[in-house]
Amino acid sequence: MTKMLRRLEIWGEPEARGRRHGQTLGADIRLLRRAVLTYLARISLYAGALPLYGLLQWLSRGFWPHIPPHLQQEMVALAAGAEVSLGSILLLNVMDDLANNSPRCSALAVGDSRTAQGAYVMGRNLDYPVFTEPLTELQTLFLIEPHQGQRLASLAWPGYVGVCTGINAAGVALAQLSSMSRDRSLKGTPAALRFRQALEDGDTVAAVAARILEMPGTIGNNLMLCGPSEALVLEISARRGAVRHPENGLLTATNHYQSPAMQGLKGRFPPRPPYSVLAAYQFTEAYSQARNHRLQELVSDRRLGPMDLQKILADPAIANAGTAVCTVFHPADRLLWVARGKTPPVNQGPFVAIKLWD
Repeated sequence: MTKMLRRLEIWGEPEARGRRHGQTLGADIRLLRRAVLTYLARISLYAGALPLYGLLQWLSRGFWPHIPPHLQQEMVALAAGAEVSLGSILLLNVMDDLANNSPRCSALAVGDSRTAQGAYVMGRNLDYPVFTEPLTELQTLFLIEPHQGQRLASLAWPGYVGVCTGINAAGVALAQLSSMSRDRSLKGTPAALRFRQALEDGDTVAAVAARILEMPGTIGNNLMLCGPSEALVLEISARRGAVRHPENGLLTATNHYQSPAMQGLKGRFPPRPPYSVLAAYQFTEAYSQARNHRLQELVSDRRLGPMDLQKILADPAIANAGTAVCTVFHPADRLLWVARGKTPPVNQGPFVAIKLWD
């Protein structure tokens, strides 16, 4: 039997949103904190987990002044509701900005002559090198109605306030993919919080992209944005950005910059972290290039629909042992499909269809 995808609706003022989130999912937030501490204990040898955890929390504080005030308020209330420290909630939300160590994600968007009605559809795999079991088990669909701005849906985890996979009520879908960049900073808006703010503010793909570029960044990302009739990839670093548009109705992204304007900012791929479920080759630009080529190869010249994107993303050359999230969006209909495999790659399990904002 397919396990139901957990949903949590949060609405109202920032304090009310955070309090409901924390009180409802507090036990699972504490479980994720324990998973981080357990991992740190394994890699720290004799030093112990707590000093490393404390160091990471201290580094996380540098992001706090750059987080939008209403998201700060939501995080403070979330921590209180979950009965954990604000430092723990902040760390959960900026882990990618500190580590930038997830170079295996894949995404594609197709539209125009490549789909039956010409409307764009988008799919993405989100791959993590560690923590794959709790990330798969605790996946949650947050339905967020802020006190002002666009309603949005975010596929994430307990304690996570940002958006790395989501869509707003205007029909703008978003998928965050890391990209190795030399232009990084600890003095910017953390990536997923930056993207949530843009989804709240923008009602078109162009408006969301422009809002992201207005805010100071932290790390490299290839951000795929898709609406009913358009798609783009925003290749960004801490202080730069470039836009890629579809070619003949096809747009693909993995974890390296493809825009000529960003080539000079390409960074080195990280080494395989200790105890990762993935092989060393999967932490190379060669693997990123190979997945991008395979996406384009599988699309070929045929017309595609959401089910076709599900199969493409499940291809063994694209999905891997770190694939904790696989989602396909149909922005025009406010529809998404979420893979419910019990273990990574989750693409091997059935997909559940979810209609948003009936």
